[in-house]
Amino acid sequence: MKNIKFEECIRKGAKMVEIFLISHEDVSVSLLRSAELILGIQNHVYTYSLKRGEDIETFGETISKKIEELKNEKILILTDMFGGTPSNIVAANLKNHDFKCISGMNLPMLLDALMLRESEPLEIEQLAEQCLKTGKEGIIDIEKMISEKNKENDRRKKNEKYQINQG
Repeated sequence: MKNIKFEECIRKGAKMVEIFLISHEDVSVSLLRSAELILGIQNHVYTYSLKRGEDIETFGETISKKIEELKNEKILILTDMFGGTPSNIVAANLKNHDFKCISGMNLPMLLDALMLRESEPLEIEQLAEQCLKTGKEGIIDIEKMISEKNKENDRRKKNEKYQINQG
């Protein structure tokens, strides 16, 4: 499946957001595959996975080179965990490059980033803020949510019975 909106933006001269997914092992690759299952093949998304035993300096240089290569583009970087090596490597690049970085990436956050970068002319700061919000909202205690919905439905039913009996 071709990413038509991205190609249209390129033809019109608009800058699309380049997205980096950087993680330990294959978290970034798996998240992208999951997103592509839902949205179709995505262009201008780069995955970097720090493997066990991999040289950290080489890993960092690879990422730094790609950031440098795309320095004139809008870049959003999502990392798996704040304080981990992938996140620390990205933080070191903030000194010399202009991009937005969010740690704690999850699938709702990535889906939002991929959809919003094509559908709305957001500034990179707005896109990052929205992705952060979506990522946080995507973390839900399902049991608690169901319990609260059931309580709400029970209250609604009691109110309906009360209104019928009063009517």
